[in-house]
Amino acid sequence: MFKKNNLLLLFASTAVSLLLGELVLRAIARPKEGFNHHQLYCEYDPLLGWRKVPNADGHHKTAEYEVVEHINSQGIRGLEYPLAKDSGEYRIMVLGDSFAEGYTVDFEDLFSEILKKKLHEKCPDQRYEVINTGTGGYSTDQEVLYFEQEGVQYWPDATVLLFCVNDPWFNLQSRYYDRGFKPRYVPSGDSLRLTNVPVPRLESRPFFSKTKDWLLANSELVRRLKNARDNLRYASDGQGVPDEWRIYQTATSPEMQDAWQRTAALLARLQQKTAAADSRLLVFYIPEKIEVHPDTWEDFLRTYSLGEQQVDATLPRRRLQAVCDSLQIPFIHPVLAFAEQVQADTSIRFYFKNDWHWNENGHRLAGEVLSAFFDCEIGR
Repeated sequence: MFKKNNLLLLFASTAVSLLLGELVLRAIARPKEGFNHHQLYCEYDPLLGWRKVPNADGHHKTAEYEVVEHINSQGIRGLEYPLAKDSGEYRIMVLGDSFAEGYTVDFEDLFSEILKKKLHEKCPDQRYEVINTGTGGYSTDQEVLYFEQEGVQYWPDATVLLFCVNDPWFNLQSRYYDRGFKPRYVPSGDSLRLTNVPVPRLESRPFFSKTKDWLLANSELVRRLKNARDNLRYASDGQGVPDEWRIYQTATSPEMQDAWQRTAALLARLQQKTAAADSRLLVFYIPEKIEVHPDTWEDFLRTYSLGEQQVDATLPRRRLQAVCDSLQIPFIHPVLAFAEQVQADTSIRFYFKNDWHWNENGHRLAGEVLSAFFDCEIGR
């Protein structure tokens, strides 16, 4: 009986201590973000895994930005876009992830809106429309699927695929973090075969996984303990580099080689689908913050205990350039444009400090670089 009472006392005191710790951390922590970043106003989709909720007005609030994102009836950020093009309209479709969706900036500051504005300034006699279908968390496979199933219905004259450095790794995966499960293409002879569809619902996860995710989403104490554990693991000897960031490592692993081969096959598939729809495909590379601002590259090396010979900031875009060249897909990257402005003015920032997405400066410059690719004769 005495031992039982001691156990109950130990349990009660531990629970009270954890509760007090949670309350203290919540009191001193920065205000909690006003929405769940893993959901981003998305809903389950049996083919794509998730998609933006139609007719939603999402309020994105962090310590660095506050944005209201309007999603139209077709699950696309922004205006209502009819499937049929007006006569004389040159239509550009954007495929991509959260960088493309751009929920960190207002709609008028989105790079795709900057693109449209610049094209109208350059070619006032031509009408342009830019339909940005970017959805947070998507990888190349989901972007290809979206174009095949829905994007093609808009008959875009040009299709711009925004490429993020985590795309190759997640093109191998059947799940994206806590966002949910996703479709997965696997090699089948000389083509690709779609698997993991219908995509399982997130609720089908084991009870332990759901409990862990709930605690991470709702407990400041659990989040901080996880961050401390991750920092210790990352600081060990470089072995803790997240899988998707291994794309910068000069020693290519078999898995990363497979990821690039899968990505090349997906780009070839998208090229075939866009060509069949008389749409010109081009790939736009999204540089990560560490490729643009030297101080963040140094932080990256220090965080993961990496030497300069172990990683190469130019490696992802050079490999992507080679893939696009082999497929004869126009390839655009704004790295040099970003770097030139940083060298001219070291105080300028193109990314948020904590959130690694583009800020207004980043979207502006990306839109300007992309607009230079199009000339006025293309739309005629």
